[in-house]
Amino acid sequence: MKLGVIVECPRGGVDDKVYSYVLQKLCPGLKYEMQSAGKDKSEMIENCGKVVRLLLAQGCSEVFIIWDLMPRWGGKPRRKEDEDAIHRSLVAAEVNPEKVKLVCIEPELESWLLADGEALTSYKQQKCHPHPVDRFTGKKLAPNSKASKPEVIKYLGWKYNDVTEALRITQHVTSWDRIARKHQSFGRLKGYVAGVCNGGTQ
Repeated sequence: MKLGVIVECPRGGVDDKVYSYVLQKLCPGLKYEMQSAGKDKSEMIENCGKVVRLLLAQGCSEVFIIWDLMPRWGGKPRRKEDEDAIHRSLVAAEVNPEKVKLVCIEPELESWLLADGEALTSYKQQKCHPHPVDRFTGKKLAPNSKASKPEVIKYLGWKYNDVTEALRITQHVTSWDRIARKHQSFGRLKGYVAGVCNGGTQ
């Protein structure tokens, strides 16, 4: 048995790399299949039903769909509309919705890295060594905030490149429990992964 995971980026993209790492840390030995359903959120939502059906046919016991509330290329956050559109895609593909968990990260990936602050501090210390750096104590953002990446840039003091830096920062996380307590949607993801782990899909 294994878990299927759909993310809103091309294979090998930021979300693919980061959430692959997160899954391995939250449930060592977990068998999973990470799959892209499009190059962005709109394509992911349109195609997710067909990709879920494929993952289930390949032996996945259930599928997680992970996407950011804030559109990567602009636009307004519409969680209810996203969820309704995903449901329509699942229905059109004749997929059992009980096999699917929806994980909308609010407002986006960087927000749960900001929630605790330890990983950002450790990453900046590594980059700036031997020079001292101020500690980032953590920041909670509103679900519809557009400040995730600007807050990362503000603290780091240089232009943040999520393609090369998001995974590197994530690799400095030492307490997933602490992040889950401070960031509701990451906590939801962690809880879903724990359910899979405890359910014996390793």
